[in-house]
Parts: sequence; C-alpha cells; structure tokens
Amino acid sequence: MEAAETLFSLAEELPAGDDDREDPGELQPGSLTRGTLKEICFLRKISPLGAVLHVQSKRRLGERLDLTLMTGERLAGTVSWIHEQELGLRFDDPADIFALIARNLVRQPGDARKMPRIELRCQGWLEAGSRRDRVILRNLSDGGACIDTRIPLVVHEQVVLTLDGFRPVEAEVRWADSGAVGLAFTSPLSWQELMPWLRQRQPTSSRRAIAMPPRVSECIVNPPIEAPRRESIGINLAAKVREGTRRWSIDIESIDTREVKFACYAALEPGRLFWLSLPGLEGWPARIVAIDGYRVTCEFTQPLHPAVLERVLALAGIQPDIS
Repeated sequence: MEAAETLFSLAEELPAGDDDREDPGELQPGSLTRGTLKEICFLRKISPLGAVLHVQSKRRLGERLDLTLMTGERLAGTVSWIHEQELGLRFDDPADIFALIARNLVRQPGDARKMPRIELRCQGWLEAGSRRDRVILRNLSDGGACIDTRIPLVVHEQVVLTLDGFRPVEAEVRWADSGAVGLAFTSPLSWQELMPWLRQRQPTSSRRAIAMPPRVSECIVNPPIEAPRRESIGINLAAKVREGTRRWSIDIESIDTREVKFACYAALEPGRLFWLSLPGLEGWPARIVAIDGYRVTCEFTQPLHPAVLERVLALAGIQPDIS
C-alpha cells in the first residue's frame, strides 16, 4: 500500500473512522482552536458534513472546536466520536468541498499543480488484456486510482480504466488486495481535465450557489458540463478503432463535438462501444447509434470540447471553413 493522503470526499455523510490508520506524515496539516488554545492536527478525511482528524491531545465528546485548514478555510464543529488519537468533527454548516479542492490547487505553483486525492463512488469499466468488467471507483488523484474489481490482477499488469463520463486512461497495477486494486496512471491527469468532471459528480444538493474567492475564479476555469455543438465538418481522414484486443482502420467522413460518421466494412451493430484514435487524441469512447450500409454514425460518450476538435483537425492538416 502507498502512503496515506488526505481524502476530500464528495459524499454527503459524516466521515467514519478507519481501523487501518497510517502514520500522519503524508496528511495535510491544520489547526484546532478552542478559546485561546491552539493545537496542530492532521486532516485524514473531509466531507461536506465533517472531518476525521489526527490529534495529539485528549479531547472529549461534544467539545466545540474551530478547524483551520492550511488554505485558510475555517470550519466550526462538535466532536462526535473519539478513537485513540483520532476524532470525528461534525461541522455546524456544510463545507463546500469543491471550493476546498480548488483552493488546494490555487496555493500550489501554477506549473506544478496537483489534485489532492478525491473519494467518490462511481462506476466504470476495466480492460485487462481480453478481460473486461465493470468496476467501482473508490478514490482517485491525478496520478492514480483505487478501484473494486472482480478481475484477478497482478502487480505491474497493464490495464485501461474508463470511468463514467471520462475518457479511457491507461494504468499499471501497483497493488491488489482482496478485490481492491491500486492503479498508477501511465500519464498523470491534468487538474484542468479532472475539475469539470468532478463537478458533474457532485450530489445535486451539494451544488450550492457559493461564490468562489476571486483568486480561485482567476485560476480555475469551469466549462459547461456539455460542450457547445459545432456544425458537422466534412473531412476525409484515416483513423483507427479499438474494441478490446481488436483494432481496425476507418475513414472518417464527418465529425463534430458530439458525433462522428465514418465508412467501415467490419461487422458492426448499434449499441457497441469502442475507442476511436485520432491525431493527438488516443482512445476516445464512442457508441454506435446508426448504421446505413457501410456508413456508421457514432455518438461520443463524452462530447469533445471545441478546442480539442480544432487541435485534432490541425494535427491532421485539415483547415475547415468555419465562417
């Protein structure tokens, strides 16, 4: 197992204790204040309703405390449980976890921003060679993820993880323990890509109209959930398709941010999901929605951003007339 990291949970529940506690050396520091007394603590997990803290001094149930995070956020609450050197703090008012994640990014150097580890539950698919099965995500960061899977995996095995609403990501198995698997992404994910996806994963009731501090809004771009549709662009572009271990070539006839049409002579049927490889864009998921002879129409499971589509066309040497 890797060293413990502070978990930012999107679940609207009070975080519980964990019997498998690691040393707090990798956890984010904070401070607890009661009156004029201040104590350093370490943040093991934080959710909208509360936090799990590693503390040095003895506390009592029902005690009122003010928690100050290293980003400057102050949260008041009440001690709801105590176990050895850890306690649960129930917040008086719900915390905006998405804003806390953004502030964590802002405090880092612009060219070295890294996402903290995020705890959330969502479904996805895992491909390991010819094996493919649905999995459940436990948590992820820009560098890796922890999942639950029924596929028996071994350390250093190469896999592809596709989370609901996100593109396929290549990864390597770092550890496996009774169905729980730790993955290290082959290429780290960018915070610019993860932040919009995480906002979609927030529970509906958590999407409160809380204004972000000015310095956050200057650094974090929050694009709309669905990219605006661009008129379909007629092209003649060779591309490749992958489905499991099968790969074949296609000729794309038109493409926009939501769908792609191409000619293909392979045996296909509506509903099939596969991965489309374009210049500068590896393995983007698409699903067949219509077949007319040898002409196939597919919808992207996650729309392309217009800037991504422009980059694909530019790399292919295509300059469509978009006037």
